[in-house]
Amino acid sequence: MRTSRSLLFALATSAICTANAQVFEEGSNLLGVGVGIGGSYGIGFTGSGVSQSPALALHFDHGMGDLGPGTWGLGGFLGYKSYSYTYDNIWFNGNYTSKYKWTYVVVGARGTWHYNDWHGNDKLDTYGGVMLAYRAATFKDETNYPNGVGSYNAGTYSGVWLNGLLGARYMFSDKFGAYGELGFGVSVFQLGLSVKL
Repeated sequence: MRTSRSLLFALATSAICTANAQVFEEGSNLLGVGVGIGGSYGIGFTGSGVSQSPALALHFDHGMGDLGPGTWGLGGFLGYKSYSYTYDNIWFNGNYTSKYKWTYVVVGARGTWHYNDWHGNDKLDTYGGVMLAYRAATFKDETNYPNGVGSYNAGTYSGVWLNGLLGARYMFSDKFGAYGELGFGVSVFQLGLSVKL
């Protein structure tokens, strides 16, 4: 009889602890895969000759431990965006088509702080943080120029910057959820899928 009661108590305690487990805590590993909206990687060209990829973003956060009333995490970020522009030129030796392509790759290290006591929802994770990122911007002039027309210089233009971020994720199950994040990686705003590893 005592064994049955002890087993029931252990199961009830385990269920309560599981129910109260937060989305992000010490030891948590969360992966986010998203698509960005907005940002300055549009070059300013518009019209029928414009072609671009989505602003793709991948981030990872690992729960390091308690920090004040919340949990702090460390992780990384990888972003990609490409953009091309073509237009027809009229030249005295005949017409030709100009084609320019920009590619942006962003690699960053990020620190986050997750605070969830204020809302009381075990499926919701709200956080803020900072990211130190390296951006490689590559420009290629892919135009087949006729004789007498000079080409633009192609090259890689890189830089390092620090920026802030704010985000929230909601888990629909123990493993899968959705997130939204504000902060400049390859875009101003990201929406995507969250996976708990």
